[in-house]
Amino acid sequence: MDIVLYEEVLFVYLFVRLPLVFAFSVAALGMEFLRSRLFGGRFYKPFLLNIILAWIPLLLSLAAYLVFLRTGFRETWLTIGLLAIWFVFFPNAIYLITEVHHFRDRFADEAQDPFWFDNIEILSIVGVGLLLGSYSLAIIQFLLINHVSLAMSWLLLIGYVFLANVGIYIGRYIRFNSWDVFTRPLPLAKRLGNELKRPGTAKTLVGYASLFSFFILMFYLFIHVTLSNLYNLGLVIKNLQGTSLQ
Repeated sequence: MDIVLYEEVLFVYLFVRLPLVFAFSVAALGMEFLRSRLFGGRFYKPFLLNIILAWIPLLLSLAAYLVFLRTGFRETWLTIGLLAIWFVFFPNAIYLITEVHHFRDRFADEAQDPFWFDNIEILSIVGVGLLLGSYSLAIIQFLLINHVSLAMSWLLLIGYVFLANVGIYIGRYIRFNSWDVFTRPLPLAKRLGNELKRPGTAKTLVGYASLFSFFILMFYLFIHVTLSNLYNLGLVIKNLQGTSLQ
């Protein structure tokens, strides 16, 4: 693989789209604000916090990417440090997908918002989570293929996405946050151990993490295929340019 060419393709692909993803994030929040204003319901404030948290892993992966582009392998420790923080915070991106859970409570809300409005809002929130998570994974896979084979990068990515969805399950149903890994590691481990002892919990956790991982990786695969096609097109153009110069 021509790493330099792939780096250029990824750089252009992402930085053209980041302003659009930011606008999409603002639009998703705007839908919730409009709902509260137009239909008299309550504004669900955790949406704001969760969208901010969803941007953190993308910003961390971008920082690691830019550090690597600037320093190469000279500052590996800094890249690894950023990736370690990313490792903990990445579940916040795809956690947005589970916000659909809160729409169950809309029947108890006093708002009279139409069903179609809620559908658009749900799609917006899920879309933001998938895009932020997938773009972050694309950057991480680029960093991985600078150190391991493409096949190994896929194995590491699949394994990590599964672990990330285990983290989402812990956040959604056991009610711990990403920063609890640093601030409350022992209570987190104890509570998780107690939960896993309950009949059926381990099976539910594995099923949840497996199905969500499949869904997220299938979406990411569309982005990866697009990047691969652009890379292959770049290779063809580069070879044609080389041939014409000869």
